[in-house]
Amino acid sequence: MQRTLTKVVEKNQFLCPVCRTRSAYELKQQRNYFSLFFIPVIPLSKAKGEFVQCLHCGTEMPSTVLNHAQPE
Repeated sequence: MQRTLTKVVEKNQFLCPVCRTRSAYELKQQRNYFSLFFIPVIPLSKAKGEFVQCLHCGTEMPSTVLNHAQPE
């Protein structure tokens, strides 16, 4: 059986391109695991890779939004 788990890799602040506010974000990583009796045992592959979630509006977007220059 295969199961996808999400873990928070980084927390910081950025200028969200969706809600246009300076807010906190979480950089998350999803990974597929082989699970035995609902317990994740062996990591298989990255499912969706990394993505960023704005904690103000809740939008999930590609991690490439962090590569753009952020005004201080």
